[in-house]
Parts: sequence; structure tokens; C-alpha cells
Amino acid sequence: MFKLDLKDRKILYELDTNSRQSYHEIAKKVGLSKDSIIYRINKLQENGIIKQFHTVIDVGKLGFISFRLYLKLQNTTQKKESEIIEFLKKQKIITWIVSIDGEYDLGMWILTKSIKDTNLLWKEFLKKYRDFIEKRWLTIFTKVSYFPRTYILEKNKNRKELVFITEPQEIKIDDIDIKLLKMLARNSRISILELSEELKITPKTVTSRIKQLEKKKVIIGYRTVFGLDKLGYQYFKIHFNLHNLTEEKEKQFRSYLKLHQNVTYDNEVLGGDDIEIEVQLHTIQDLRNFIEETKNQFADIIKNYKYLLFYKEHKFLFFPV
Repeated sequence: MFKLDLKDRKILYELDTNSRQSYHEIAKKVGLSKDSIIYRINKLQENGIIKQFHTVIDVGKLGFISFRLYLKLQNTTQKKESEIIEFLKKQKIITWIVSIDGEYDLGMWILTKSIKDTNLLWKEFLKKYRDFIEKRWLTIFTKVSYFPRTYILEKNKNRKELVFITEPQEIKIDDIDIKLLKMLARNSRISILELSEELKITPKTVTSRIKQLEKKKVIIGYRTVFGLDKLGYQYFKIHFNLHNLTEEKEKQFRSYLKLHQNVTYDNEVLGGDDIEIEVQLHTIQDLRNFIEETKNQFADIIKNYKYLLFYKEHKFLFFPV
């Protein structure tokens, strides 16, 4: 765990809320010179605290279906598990993979425009690895919200929400927009000049296209992937099953969770549990405290819960590239 001063934490927060903003903009907000910001960001990258800058894309607006797949493995050596992960990483339609401690061993996000494509991948996977799968759980994301990590600044409540997975609907964009999104997905801080040279269009046109994609809510925002272990945090997924539920009680429960400084994602899942959230906390004891506080607030509707620890992300993109 690296010890960060307040200026470093302010920089991380700014990059988490908008990783595409300029060094000059960050400098004004943090109260440092542009050169100091560049130096500190470079050091944060060198030390593995900043791992990746990426663009948040609402894939539903491009007609994609978002599948979530959990796998429990069996009879695997470390070598075989690594082989399975490498196979999955190479699949273009798998955009996120994580290793898990808990009821499952691997989790992933699959993006396709048809069930057929997901089925083809699944059949190919089973052909190679069926004997190593104990159980699986396939669901569909219908809505996913991200909340900026206010815990970095030790704020008590989150006030922002970015919805980046919605139900599939086709917004027409052309091939240049697709290429632009693929480049931004890999690196949200890529310059307008680099984009212009690669896409063979003028910088003014690049800027205009990005603004249009933002206006259409195809581009939702720009974020940063952190090395959570370097910050002293662990990444947990909590599944709540509810009973005695009314629309008003569910609304109150979701509002409570969304305001919490350590809740980073709220997942609405077809075929999943009633409430699925992701939280980032220092320790297992912090997780226990979080769950107990939540149960004390909503004991009348929480039937049961389970949690998973996401301990290593192997692939992280918001677009099939």
C-alpha cells in the first residue's frame, strides 16, 4: 500500500470522474502547476496505482446485449486455470474478466449483438474445457450504474451516477465513429491529434464526432482503472435477495446504497439476484460492518445475502475491440 497525500488523492478523484480532462484543468482543481500534475500522474502510473484510462460507453445504445457469466472450476491446476483465462482474454466479445474468491472462480462480461454469437462462444469453450467446469451462471445485465469513488477523498456520500449499460437500442453511427470508440475505449486520454492521424480526418472533425457521441449518450464518461491493492482496498460483490418488498422499499434501499461512499456499481440483472452491488473496502471486517449497517437499516426486506471477492482483473474494456 502506497501512502498518498491529499493532492495525490484529489488527482485520482479527478481522473476517476473524468480521465479525459486536460492537465491544465486538473491543475486548477487540485491547486498545483501543470508540470506538477504531469509529474504526479506519471509517478502514480509507474507505481501501479493508475493502471489504465478508459472511456465509458453505453453499449446498449449500440445494440449490444450484455451477458454476465460466472464459472466455478474443478480439477484445475494453476497452469490449466491460466490457460482458460488466456483463452477467454483472446475472445473479442469478452470485455472484462476477473478472478474470484467465493462461490465462483471466474466472472466475465460478454458483449454481443445476438444470442447466436454468445452461443457459438459457449460451445467452443465447452468443447475445450467442459470437464473443468463444475457449474456456471449466465445472466443478462439490464442496467448498470457507476458511482465515482468518493472514498478516495473520504467523503461521506456519493452524489453522482453514470448509467452505462442500458437495454439494447440501435443508435445509428458510422464506421469512423466505431473506430473512434475502439481507440477511446483503450485509452481515454489519447490526443485529438493521434485520433486524427489514425482516422485520417481533421482534428476539428474528431472533436465534433466526440461531442456528438457524448450528446447521444453513447459516450457516458471517462474513467480510470486503479491498482486497488496499491491503495489498500479490496473489491467485493454483494448479492442481496429480498422479501416483503414494495416498490417504495426497494427505492429506499437502492437510494441508500447509491449514496454510500464505498459503493461503486449497482447492477440490475435479468436472472440474477434482487440487488447486486459492488463495493471497495479496506478489509473483510469493513465488509462485515457494511453488511451489518445495511441489515440494520433494511432488516425487514433483506432475506439473505452472499458476497464474492474480485481479487484480480485480467481484462478491462467497455467495448469489443
